[in-house]
Amino acid sequence: MKIRKDKDILQFLGIGLGVALLGILMCLFLHPHAIGFGFILTGLIILIIGLNAATKPKTDIMIDERCARINEKAGYGAFWITILTMAIFWYADIFLKLSIEYKQVYSTIICIGLVSLFLLQAYYNKKGEKI
Repeated sequence: MKIRKDKDILQFLGIGLGVALLGILMCLFLHPHAIGFGFILTGLIILIIGLNAATKPKTDIMIDERCARINEKAGYGAFWITILTMAIFWYADIFLKLSIEYKQVYSTIICIGLVSLFLLQAYYNKKGEKI
């Protein structure tokens, strides 16, 4: 397993290491440790992604036209599903007098948008060339 050492990979790994070290410093010197642990976790995830990308040749990482088109269509569909979800919550709040605040439902809206993005990507990828 050969690891690439070009500028892009080294910068990405450096950012991940810097974020993890920032999280360690925040845990040591600040009381709310949840923020520091979040930074540490984020830095470790960035490091893992960077090491995964470093083991692949540069040509494997580049996205071809088909994958780019799938991502575009899935993102477009997920955007409108997210907007529709927000509208449903808004109309439910108005007509059913639920007194819903945005802070109460934003995580649900984001989860619906992300799940719809992944499902649409899988659907368009399985559907094939007839996009």
